[in-house]
Amino acid sequence: MDKKYLQEKLAGLRSKYVDSNAGEQLAKKFDDAHLSKKMAKIKQKLVSLEMERCQKQIEHRDLSKIDEKISEQRLLFEKCCNEK
Repeated sequence: MDKKYLQEKLAGLRSKYVDSNAGEQLAKKFDDAHLSKKMAKIKQKLVSLEMERCQKQIEHRDLSKIDEKISEQRLLFEKCCNEK
């Protein structure tokens, strides 16, 4: 193997593993654990609302109320994402 190739490979691995901010990433994962439960609930609610919207659309019923609920949940989800 070429010496230059090995040096580049080592530099890449060093920057990826040794010089990285792995500690900060680990701390962020622990902070996200609480939010992920809340986000999962919001996602589940959004899925059920979307299913309900599809059903109403098939039945040719008014979608304004369900669209309003969906937009509220999306805003809540975005707010939750921005908190991270």
